[in-house]
Amino acid sequence: MKTIQDVAKELGVSTSTVSRAISGKGRIGKETRERVLKYIEENGYYPNAAAQSLAQSKTNNIAIILPEVDTLVEMPFFHTCMYAVEEMAQANDYDILVVITSGKDPRPLERLILNRKVDGMILTRTYENDCFVPLLLEKKIPFVTIGQTEKEGVVQIDSDNAGACMELTSVLLSKRIGRIAYLGGSMEQMVNKCRYKGYLEAYRQFGKEPESGLIYMNLVNKVLIGKAVEELVKKKADCMLCQDDFICDEVLHILAAENIKVPEDMRVASCHYSRILDNYPIMITSLKFDIMQLGRTACKILLDMIDGKEVPEKTLLDYEVILKESTK
Repeated sequence: MKTIQDVAKELGVSTSTVSRAISGKGRIGKETRERVLKYIEENGYYPNAAAQSLAQSKTNNIAIILPEVDTLVEMPFFHTCMYAVEEMAQANDYDILVVITSGKDPRPLERLILNRKVDGMILTRTYENDCFVPLLLEKKIPFVTIGQTEKEGVVQIDSDNAGACMELTSVLLSKRIGRIAYLGGSMEQMVNKCRYKGYLEAYRQFGKEPESGLIYMNLVNKVLIGKAVEELVKKKADCMLCQDDFICDEVLHILAAENIKVPEDMRVASCHYSRILDNYPIMITSLKFDIMQLGRTACKILLDMIDGKEVPEKTLLDYEVILKESTK
């Protein structure tokens, strides 16, 4: 007797497609459904009651959890990531529900679970004291995180932020740029903790200690960034290493307004490249991550989890160090 996996393999489709053809629910083309049903009729397939019940209860929806609107406008990362998730979901006959949250209120996720709106979730940002991860673990709903978490048993996909920032800082140190200032965002976010860890590790490997007076953390708005830049100029830092593209963009604006030339008067680098850094007459040294691949991988792993397949608990994607004129 054929299994659902046998049918899917023979027809070159996913097991979820076979399930939709059998149950008559979810998005599936007429020709595909007829081809599946014809194969079953000719070759024999009888799902067990438990598996059929599970298939029929599927929504063929997944949720992508995004941070607050202000961040979405400021950081193209989330737009790109959402597009990649949607692309992979649609290729597998799934739809996505977009949930925008502050990261501190689990009620939107609780409603999705209570009303059985989705088969799984993707968290696009992780926090040191994360309120979403414990909830999803407790409810036993399939989910993955884009970003690392210290919780055990969580399937997580991320770029190698710590390794990337360590390599970029090491390159700058090897260029005899000794006094590298670090401008960081909220340390509640795991991505920022990883990048800062890489910065410190680079100094450690060089047998040095970064100057504590050149490290500015929790720069969560333009006023705080402006104050940090003003002080670092006075302290005559050799380079401003920005934790992300939002901070770097604001730093470049401020330096231009003060007629401080890059790199003649101040070197600048970013721990994350995005297109907003292309708006300047000088190219910016940065780290490039494949966000499309990040989103696609997260979605594919989640869909595999929903289908009951074994998946790796931790996946780290590679990066590229882009050396440009801003750190010459």
